[in-house]
Amino acid sequence: MSRCRPPLPRAELDARLDARIDTRADGAAVTWQAVVPPACRAAHTRADRYRVKVGSVSGYRDAVDVGYLLQRALLQPAGARVAALRSGTVRMYAGRTDIGGARALAWLQAVMDDRWALVDGDWHELDPERLAAALATVRPLFGADPELPDWRPGESPRVYAANAGNLRPDLLALPGGDLGDLLTARGDLVYVTTPAALGPVVTTAATAARRRFAGGARPSRVVFVVLSVTPLPPERLFPLVRLSLADAARTLGDLGVGVEVVVHPSGSRF
Repeated sequence: MSRCRPPLPRAELDARLDARIDTRADGAAVTWQAVVPPACRAAHTRADRYRVKVGSVSGYRDAVDVGYLLQRALLQPAGARVAALRSGTVRMYAGRTDIGGARALAWLQAVMDDRWALVDGDWHELDPERLAAALATVRPLFGADPELPDWRPGESPRVYAANAGNLRPDLLALPGGDLGDLLTARGDLVYVTTPAALGPVVTTAATAARRRFAGGARPSRVVFVVLSVTPLPPERLFPLVRLSLADAARTLGDLGVGVEVVVHPSGSRF
């Protein structure tokens, strides 16, 4: 992925995106996902609500979601919608305390025409052949549910992992972060995440593997468990997440570690 150069300056790509904004996260021409900006990740775990301002109106939300941000953008005049996202803000709150934030567009990523990626407010050019190759690499990684404990929608990955470790003697809860969330009796290192956070978690795991697994003890597999209330086949992964996952699979494979992705549906807790 490279930063794009003329003859497609930012203004032209912004204008193309502006004309295609609707409320769908996975439209035909543009795919969106919500992300946590790097500058907000440390405080994000403490946030319990968000003040979103796009245009002249602000309001509090329980989460940052693509649909709401795009809905706010659509209320702006045509031609000014991307600009409203660029100038808008999302602030995080812990109770009544403002704990940081970023421009609204930093909380979104978009891929347009499988060619142009908007990341942290900057446009980058994608290689369509690399995207296709990444999808071919990622498809075989998706496996069956490994009989993990059920989870309830709204239960965070950290809470789920801690509860799973308490409920099952064959699951050891870990500190999280680059160390992983669970260790299974067969030696699998499990990272528990959500569809929106899968990309950063995959990147974290691959970076940690290069540092910790080379020439030392290593798990038999790294398993990314994605808590999702809806089906998530490989084709529905955000394109940039596909690239990250394919790169991580190659990195871990070179270290002799297998990779699996498990989409874990919701259900009643036992």
